Amino acid sequence: MGSLRQKLFRKTLSIDDISYLSKLMESDLSLSECFELIINKRNEDILKAISEKLDEGELIENIIIDYLPRNITAYVSSLLHTLSLEETLALSLRFYERQEEDKRIILSSLAYPILLLFITITSLYLFDLYGIDAIFALIASFEPDIGLFRQVRLMFRIIINLIYYLTLIIFLLVVIYSVPKRIVLLYLFVAKHFPNSLLSIYYSQEFMSLLLICTEKGYKTKEAMGVLKAMKNKPIVSFLAFHMDESLLEGETLKEAANKNYYDSSLSRFIKIANYSNDFSLIISSYVKLAKEKIASRMKTYTFTIQLFTYLFIGAIIIFIYQILFMPMQAISLY
Repeated sequence: MGSLRQKLFRKTLSIDDISYLSKLMESDLSLSECFELIINKRNEDILKAISEKLDEGELIENIIIDYLPRNITAYVSSLLHTLSLEETLALSLRFYERQEEDKRIILSSLAYPILLLFITITSLYLFDLYGIDAIFALIASFEPDIGLFRQVRLMFRIIINLIYYLTLIIFLLVVIYSVPKRIVLLYLFVAKHFPNSLLSIYYSQEFMSLLLICTEKGYKTKEAMGVLKAMKNKPIVSFLAFHMDESLLEGETLKEAANKNYYDSSLSRFIKIANYSNDFSLIISSYVKLAKEKIASRMKTYTFTIQLFTYLFIGAIIIFIYQILFMPMQAISLY
């Protein structure tokens, strides 16, 4: 119990601390010199604890993992098995930056329409639960025949329940497929039955983007594949790297290796062009850029669809409520 509490509330180095440490290590400074240069009031206790453990003979690779923020620990723990600490920190930071960039794009696209839909559905649910029965009781005292309104109410209730149950199903699927092997199985199913899906495009560009980061850091293609295969926190990227590496070992060209249903179909075309180009990285960067534009375009379509549905739903609700509220007045005018 105490160990769990320590893990939950432990102090960790910041991303800036790790970034400074990584750059200083590239300058061939010793760890103690690096610590002296990055120390401040916030991290001095952490650096002191690490230094004390180093003095006791523990390896920095075994120590530092306990003092890293959670969003970068997964990268470091995967890469430390195959790379030095210096290389691990440098690559982990680049991978982390890229992941954060993708998160910002997705959140900025979907956050507003999904929030709007959720607020709309929740408001209607609360109105249906606490307000509409009183209005119907009032109307029934003037106009007994309100069967149509009850049918409309039932329709709205069905829609609300469908959306809530769909949300619950999606949440359960996320939980079920959070296990790496299941994520890969889901990806294989989607790639096989829905070629060129958003999922295939997204993970293909993520794989190639991370591969480019490795090659920009000076790794050869085979070495880069080994790095990506070791990334257990990115099971689909690891899976794609494994199969591409296997295909290359079997004597296939990079274009042939990419011409599998695991990958976005346009990737092999870009690799074919890149093979005849003097700048392989530039062409692959163009693929990543184009793939991101495709993703942004599809996200825009999905966003527009959600917003349109929400606005139509809000409009239907307003008309429905307007008709309900004016029924007593219409009934009074008849008397």
